Amino acid sequence: MFNLRKSLQLAASPDLLLEQIRTSPGAPVMLAALRKAIPEVGNYPHTTYTLYREFERTGLRGTFQSVYFARRAQLTLVVLEMILGDQSRPDVIHDLLWSICEETTWVLPAHEEQGPAVWNLHPAPRQHPWGAHTALTREPDSIDLFAAETGASLAETIYLLGDQLAPEVCQRVRQEVQRHIFKPYLAYGRQHWWHQGDLNWNGVCNGAIGLAFLRLEKDPQTLAEALEMVLEGFEAYIARGFEPDGGSIEGISYWNYGLMYYVTLAELLRERTGGALDLLAAPRLKNIARYPLGMALSPGVFVNFGDAQETLALEPGIVTRIAQRTGVQGLPGLLVSPEKLEGTGVSSAKLAIILRDAAWWDGQYPEFPAEAHQDFFLPDCAIAKFSGQTPQGQPVILIAKAGHNDGHHSHTDIGHFILHVAGESLLCDPGRGLYSREYFRQTRYENFFNNSLSHSVPRIDGQLQMPGPEFGGKAQYHGKIVEHGEADGPKYASIDLRPAYDVPGLASARRKLSFDPAVGAVILEDRFAFSGDSLTIEEALVTWFPVRISGGVADILGSRATLNVQIVEPPEATFKAEDKSSECQINQREGSLTRLSIQLPLGADHFVLK
Repeated sequence: MFNLRKSLQLAASPDLLLEQIRTSPGAPVMLAALRKAIPEVGNYPHTTYTLYREFERTGLRGTFQSVYFARRAQLTLVVLEMILGDQSRPDVIHDLLWSICEETTWVLPAHEEQGPAVWNLHPAPRQHPWGAHTALTREPDSIDLFAAETGASLAETIYLLGDQLAPEVCQRVRQEVQRHIFKPYLAYGRQHWWHQGDLNWNGVCNGAIGLAFLRLEKDPQTLAEALEMVLEGFEAYIARGFEPDGGSIEGISYWNYGLMYYVTLAELLRERTGGALDLLAAPRLKNIARYPLGMALSPGVFVNFGDAQETLALEPGIVTRIAQRTGVQGLPGLLVSPEKLEGTGVSSAKLAIILRDAAWWDGQYPEFPAEAHQDFFLPDCAIAKFSGQTPQGQPVILIAKAGHNDGHHSHTDIGHFILHVAGESLLCDPGRGLYSREYFRQTRYENFFNNSLSHSVPRIDGQLQMPGPEFGGKAQYHGKIVEHGEADGPKYASIDLRPAYDVPGLASARRKLSFDPAVGAVILEDRFAFSGDSLTIEEALVTWFPVRISGGVADILGSRATLNVQIVEPPEATFKAEDKSSECQINQREGSLTRLSIQLPLGADHFVLK
């Protein structure tokens, strides 16, 4: 058993990280991207009581969060500027640090009900207003993602730049990190639902908290106690936060998020223990590192099943370090400009991560990796990816999922698929809806973007696929690809759809997707069997692109290619285009999603599309 107390070096010089940043060719690129995203610094937004309570009143998160993250993004920018030699704005850093310390709570309103009084990731809607004993009036006792990140950002700032800052500001930061992070973690850390959770919260919260302790805690006993708790959480995160095949049912966005603080702290622990503790040397990390290559569709575009994002800029320093430490050398080829990070929002507010991007990334964009155009199969995530090309040589990727109806960011989309042609998902996954109060509560699957109505899966006997018990459903279903072929010639994946439906009269439902890599052609075949009378079947496809329909033929008009879709069986079936603009507007999604529905004649038990 590793003895952390004996191996840990209490003191470490900040010079190594500072020197890495100052000599890295990636640092000026990161600085330029931050300056473009944050053109104004010094107008410090205020997080008022009314803003904080807007989530409680309306369910909307954006107004308060934009102010909250803007402060932290400004801090990231001016800290990086000072590290790179601009000494002109120390008072801006002082004022930003002080204003964050003045915040009553660092926990977001959306996460307020996840403290000792609740201890629940998905609290049921309360039946009465807040009383007097709330996160705004009691001593800090709960830590969410962004409280943990705030603690890490403040700790990193005074650790790296403390000798250039006012002593009383540094002392105030230490006091507030102690109050908001250290005391609650040591008192309640193991009680937090996320401490040994199987999702990104584990990696982020434990990692950011561990970083803050390493930077500020001076008592060896307390530091060792805290880091032992962190390592307990980390062990569970790597063991259960990823499937045995290395994939994440949370998707690529949360792979990126969950690992960034894990990697940051892992490398700091390796440094502080003289290499005796090396978390990234674990063999399991290699499969986890390969996952983004399988999820990549084209530069900056990824498979976005569930709540994942389709267009995503991976953190360049974190990805570079993962590639170096695991030997998965294709990873840096997935990088795109840091200008495509979330600007003044969440990404720029992650000071500790932006500093690793500046230190560890060489500022280069290698060629998009060949591995991303290879077939990829994840048996535990139940995802199959097939690659080919059109007769004109345009790349085509078909990716299908059996999936999971009860994950933290899952949708009811068993059997759904994406067809990506020449860099465009002509048949798409529509992505996530608007994160709001109801989004992570029992009404989650009333949101159009989360339920199967917005996915390319059948509606049977008028019923959509059922959610899992985490959000009020009856049963958990972890889908399985029952057959798949990856040999030369046509490739295929067969998915059992039946368990995803709470329809007693449905005896079986199976989908087979066949793919000809030589020409990029796809055949979809669904077969159904009933235990009594025939049931109504409605098939569907979804796309963000314009559609032209003529009976049983539809053309999906991409900007680089046109996808021709034909109903083969039953021959009398026709397409109907449903405009979902209103659902897009409600969820603040740009563009207009079209749902192509196909109502099968009653008695039909076989559907073929090509």
